[in-house]
Amino acid sequence: TALVANTSNMPVAAREASIYTGITLAEYFRDMGLNVAMMADSTSRWAEALREISGRLGEMPADSGYPAYLAARLASFYERAGKVKCLGNPEREGSVTIVGAVSPPGGDFADPVTSATLG
Repeated sequence: TALVANTSNMPVAAREASIYTGITLAEYFRDMGLNVAMMADSTSRWAEALREISGRLGEMPADSGYPAYLAARLASFYERAGKVKCLGNPEREGSVTIVGAVSPPGGDFADPVTSATLG
């Protein structure tokens, strides 16, 4: 079991990087031939970190102040899940399953993070 913990009072760069650290660890164990389950709680908080970094960089905001590339970042994260045949040994297979929790503010399913995750 590996755990990448992140709290809301950590620096914004750490909050943004933690999800990439988690998926990279999952892919490492997948490539060893293991079946990995990754839980990301919460992708909404990760998206808020992206929004904060984007604002500090002076990027043009999109819906609700999130960066225009939010949907692409979410898609590229979830696309890293799946089953693979590992290099070096064609009989060895591994997989990554991602369970991402979305916490829309006020239960609003029209929230950009929720829409991008479901879309």
